[in-house]
Amino acid sequence: MNTFVKTNTILRLTTFICLIIVANTFIANAQGDGYLVSFSDKNHSEYSLDKPLAFLSARAIERRVKQNIAITQEDLPVSSYYTDSLKRLGISVKHTSKWLNAAIVFSSDQELMDTLSRVSFITSLEKTKAPTTASSSIKKDPIISDVLKSEAVNDYGAAWTQISTINGHKLHEKDLKGKDIHIAVIDAGFDSADQLPSLLHLWDNNQILGTKDFVDPNSNIFNENDHGMMVLSIMGGHIPGTYMGTAPDASYWLIRSEDAGSETPIEADYWVCAAEFADSAGVDIINSSLGYYKFDAPFNSYTYADMIGTTRASHAASIAASKGMLVVVSAGNEGSSSWKYIGAPADASNILSIGAMQSDSTRASFSSYGPTFDQRLKPELTALGYKTAVQSTNGGIRLGNGTSFSAPVVAGMAACLWQALPEYTSNEIMDIIIASCHNVLKPDYSLGNGVPDFNLALKTDIPFIETQDKTWRVSPNPFKGKLTIQNMNTSALNGAVRVSLYDLVGKLKISKAYENKNCFELDQLSHLPSGLYLLLIENGNDRQHFKVMKQ
Repeated sequence: MNTFVKTNTILRLTTFICLIIVANTFIANAQGDGYLVSFSDKNHSEYSLDKPLAFLSARAIERRVKQNIAITQEDLPVSSYYTDSLKRLGISVKHTSKWLNAAIVFSSDQELMDTLSRVSFITSLEKTKAPTTASSSIKKDPIISDVLKSEAVNDYGAAWTQISTINGHKLHEKDLKGKDIHIAVIDAGFDSADQLPSLLHLWDNNQILGTKDFVDPNSNIFNENDHGMMVLSIMGGHIPGTYMGTAPDASYWLIRSEDAGSETPIEADYWVCAAEFADSAGVDIINSSLGYYKFDAPFNSYTYADMIGTTRASHAASIAASKGMLVVVSAGNEGSSSWKYIGAPADASNILSIGAMQSDSTRASFSSYGPTFDQRLKPELTALGYKTAVQSTNGGIRLGNGTSFSAPVVAGMAACLWQALPEYTSNEIMDIIIASCHNVLKPDYSLGNGVPDFNLALKTDIPFIETQDKTWRVSPNPFKGKLTIQNMNTSALNGAVRVSLYDLVGKLKISKAYENKNCFELDQLSHLPSGLYLLLIENGNDRQHFKVMKQ
């Protein structure tokens, strides 16, 4: 910014402040209403891209370097020049969001806030929360059965079904239990997580990396809602001979973004801040068993038309994924309601939203349906969310229902897979998981790509698993601009051969038919984005598929 423009900006701001002081002899300090204030730029920032350690941890920088992800203006914190200006007006600045370039603020002076919307460096102002007398510690427990007695036939006990249905125990047998993977649990509270039996080893082994509360920084998250504690137990829990989570050796950040006593848009904004914090702390995987579509004030609620990945939380989820984190979220529990569909941030692009199934791999009745309003496949996949074994606050193990519980089943196993494949990017890990699903060639809006098989994912010599009868040879793999397809058994040909290439959400990218050819090329593929694809070869009644990787 040149000196003239900067000077004019300062003069306008000074004049504005003087007018406010004259017009208001007293500015209330009460918390008042919550607002999201969006800024026009990040000018006057004390941070610079050539000194990233000032705003990102070494681990966050390492993740970006490893996955060839640039540090950009989006990573720079909000300019304190702007937030300090708000504070001088008596406005309480609670949190800032670098990805949204915005601040979560509180003020009881409506006239002041109305005037603020006309300040040059503020692009928008939205009220996100009105005062409430509700207690933030109100419980919103999922449906849970009576306390279980230990019926352990192995080290998993009641958790055996949720692990075995996705072949997670096969990774555990190889001592792949999430070691050195950092997971952020973004939730509503972690009641008693510091003293319950299945979680004690996390504390004893320094696997709890820290806590952060965006709802009330002065609260004790271990006295808040127990939902996050149960989610944590599904991943990190372990009682020898009685219970084992999906990633008992992983390390965890416990982050509270949800006020269980209300449902307002500000909670989605807290979620954004929580995801940013996870990124800055160097987290590898985010698990969030939260979702938004209906708020206490109906006029704030989303419509299905909003489910296109652009609400603030959904936008932030996609940004989090772009920073090299694997983002795993619950699809939602509205499958039996009039809403029916997934919520936010489950509608985000480039993340895994997880539906809930029963032990027989059929959809749980409450599990939310896809697609997004813009017709993208959701959920991406499904895991056990009906009668899922979780830690109870009374010390025992209970069974709970909800996509809140199917998401951490997947997130924990993803940590185990990533431990085994540390050289892979978050996108590649996500692609492998999706490709292992039982319904990947014919996904639907109920189970998505279906149930993942983590043992298959582990065995995947990415990017390719040949079918057992090697009628066809596909090369090169990985490919750049074309694939050569050769028939290894010419007598098996039965008329025309059709070759179709699909992306991992089931969208057809190219399809061609070849007559009387044993060897042919599928070309003009250079324009395709890098990633994993599914190649389907059809000849008469014979159908074979291959996984291929575009460089």
